[in-house]
Amino acid sequence: MTSFPTSIHDGPYSTNTLVSQKFLIIYGINIWISFYIIIIEFLLYYNLVNSDIILLFLTLPIQLFIGYFILVFSSLSTAKLLLILVNLIHKPKEGNFRRVKHNKDYYFWSLRSVIKKWPIWIISLLPSSVLNNLTLTIFGIKTSFTNSINNANMDTEFIEFGKNITLGKGSFIKSSMIYGDYLIIKKLIIKDNVIVGPHSYISPGTRIEENAILNTLSMTQFNQILEKNSIYSGYPARKKTTIKNKTTIKSPIRQETQNYETNIEKASERITDSYKPAEKFIKKIPTYVAIFLLLYFTAYMPVLIISYYYFKDIFYPFVLASPSFSDLFITNTSMLILTFTPPFIILMHLMNIFFTVLITKLCYFIICKINTPKEGVFHWKNKSKDYDYYFLRSFLLRYIKWKIQRGPYPWLIKKVFNFIGSCKFGKNSIIEDMYLAKEFLNVGKNVYLGKILLTTQLWDKALTVKAVAIEDGVVINDGCCIAPGTIIKKNTNILPFSIVSKNEIIEPNSIYYDAPVKKMENLEDFKDKFNLDILNFIK
Repeated sequence: MTSFPTSIHDGPYSTNTLVSQKFLIIYGINIWISFYIIIIEFLLYYNLVNSDIILLFLTLPIQLFIGYFILVFSSLSTAKLLLILVNLIHKPKEGNFRRVKHNKDYYFWSLRSVIKKWPIWIISLLPSSVLNNLTLTIFGIKTSFTNSINNANMDTEFIEFGKNITLGKGSFIKSSMIYGDYLIIKKLIIKDNVIVGPHSYISPGTRIEENAILNTLSMTQFNQILEKNSIYSGYPARKKTTIKNKTTIKSPIRQETQNYETNIEKASERITDSYKPAEKFIKKIPTYVAIFLLLYFTAYMPVLIISYYYFKDIFYPFVLASPSFSDLFITNTSMLILTFTPPFIILMHLMNIFFTVLITKLCYFIICKINTPKEGVFHWKNKSKDYDYYFLRSFLLRYIKWKIQRGPYPWLIKKVFNFIGSCKFGKNSIIEDMYLAKEFLNVGKNVYLGKILLTTQLWDKALTVKAVAIEDGVVINDGCCIAPGTIIKKNTNILPFSIVSKNEIIEPNSIYYDAPVKKMENLEDFKDKFNLDILNFIK
């Protein structure tokens, strides 16, 4: 079976592109309103049951469940209202737009994504096709609750879904795409009874007719039309056969997926049989547990202390101990405390992140002083000091990486790793929700990294640790894999689902695609293969 890192989200997704820091004010307003509503609901619940302590504890789990859905609907409602206002100022539209701040279409595309970010994050905490379809509906996408879309990565505008659609694990449904200095937006349509196989990519402008199937590991062309009752496969997708009856459609996706996974398993068995390691990894559980407890408790302790006194001296006497629920909205002090409690919660969360980063930085500095991080090939049979400390650093950095990428403030990831010093990210670079290397990564300015796998370490018969360098202006699209030792020169575009091998040097000002990666010799080839006339909108 295929597994995914816990840092990766499936379902509806909004880009981490942040054109202006001012957008974070709107993001904060959405969080503030959502928390304000749920606090009011909790106070109403508390006033109803606080006289019976047994009833309070018996109903608390139900209240938490109800509270989550109130948070979902309040965040969605607030986002919807904000989107209506923003769309009145500048209506979303399709086209090819320069990725510069003064381009209004790019600017407002980023703003709409920021507005959607909070409710999408809340919904991702409890993955559900029902919630995902509801979210898309509220965001203006035509869909149906009969669709199984929980495992796909999809944009949240300029998409139209029919009924009974199945989207495979790790598939990408994209109405927008970054290419060089341009943002491409084009509506895509997927009609009834369509099946999209795992790890496939639906490009902007694609139209998939009824009962069509796109097989595993396939990518459609821009503006491609997939005929009804047909099976498509390949990179780019080509028609393989016509579905003449229901027996033809029975299991092409399942069969191809099983073949793919069987081949992977056989390859894995061959590698495993060739060498049988007794113990690859250095297991120093007490050390790892001690590091985690240090990070966890030291970061949470000041937050818990401040929160305790806020609750004890401010929130309880002026809010919870209020004689009646209506008094909360009459007394100025109570109203003021209610108003500033959501910002206080946000502040405490940010403080927890700050202390976690600070302690991680200190521990990383000390560990690096004891043993300087080194690149190289380390065999599991020869557990050297460098090998040992690599895993120690990796464990240390894993928690903060997870905390940021799985949290509601993904824009912090660049600042955090730059501060810790394990990686370097240049100005105006965009890091999407991805599997991100924790060390030996140097990313230049104005780089776009989509939802990709970017690693500086790789296991085969040994552990390879090698730095990855990505120079200025590079764009790496969704689904790509970048292996250790890769050097990607300036202003290069790597198209979706491309795989770059170890120690490969990617030339500047070029286009690469496919697995293993190939260089596109000229833009005319790009037009022929992917039906996108770059020359037309670069001029």
